[in-house]
Amino acid sequence: MKNLRWIVLSLLLSSAALIGLLAATFTPATRAYLGEVGGVALLLAFALRAGSILCRVVRIGVICRGLDYTVPLSSLAITQSLSFFAGSFTPGQVGGEPVRIHRLSRAGLAVGDAVTVVVVERVLDLTVFASLTFASFLAVRHLWGYLAATVLYPVAVFLVLVLVLLLALVVLIRRPSLANRVIGGVAVRVLDRCGRSRHWLRFCPGSDGAERLAERISRETEIFAASSSRFARADPRALGGAILASILDWVLLFSTASALLVALDLPPSFPESFLFQGILQMIAAVPLIPGAAGIAELGAATLYSRIVPTYLLGLFVVLWRLILYFLNIPLGLLAAALAAREKADPRRTENL
Repeated sequence: MKNLRWIVLSLLLSSAALIGLLAATFTPATRAYLGEVGGVALLLAFALRAGSILCRVVRIGVICRGLDYTVPLSSLAITQSLSFFAGSFTPGQVGGEPVRIHRLSRAGLAVGDAVTVVVVERVLDLTVFASLTFASFLAVRHLWGYLAATVLYPVAVFLVLVLVLLLALVVLIRRPSLANRVIGGVAVRVLDRCGRSRHWLRFCPGSDGAERLAERISRETEIFAASSSRFARADPRALGGAILASILDWVLLFSTASALLVALDLPPSFPESFLFQGILQMIAAVPLIPGAAGIAELGAATLYSRIVPTYLLGLFVVLWRLILYFLNIPLGLLAAALAAREKADPRRTENL
């Protein structure tokens, strides 16, 4: 029921923002333009989004193989679709990580190794999309004055935060004992709070087994550190393949908006659109609103108002949101049905 509330809240906020934007920008010129929306470019936008998802599926497989695991492509596709679905309705998209860790663990990976796969994915994502955003920022100097008054400082803070997190991760990987103390210390504090409060106890039942949990945390932390080092020293083709898949993923994802601009008979504006998409991804990564619902739509309208006429702005944001986020709903539901079928058939689970 709690997950259902997140989903309903996210859909309501997004729907309200989209309806409000469309109502505020819909004019007779918009109505006349509806019949001129380019169908081929619209299909291209869907294809670019599908290609982005495929790149993520391939990347998980490449990282798993770098750790000497082989997971069927069908299982990876289900895992990624469920992750997208969960991330679309949780603050900061953090719901996707536990889903991927759980699914990879069921596929035969040790928990520490599954965490390593997810952490490597997140590190590659942050590095690649932050680099693309920074490069795009350097390419659109004509927007610097406008951006300085709106999003320049938040973007700079985000990039610094990414750098700090990456450096902290490197330190924790190189010093497993420190990682164990940090993670174990957080777990102990949470369990202690659970034990002293009935309100918190419902969030972590079974906290009476603190010693066993501490031992498991220590064991899995060591596995995580060893797996991270093993992947870094593995066949360079694994790391290179993961980096290439990440670059293709983000380029295809960011290009989706440019395809939508072409569908509306507007210039693709690649540098501006790449920059705006990077900023919107930073907004979505802030763990405040489930799926960045409402904020993402208003942010897109604010940024793209520089290159999209007002009478097309609401239509553009609606199409962008539908393709980039609402496409996750049918994919997630299909993946959930396949996962339930897979769970009901023991032979399928064994084949994983």
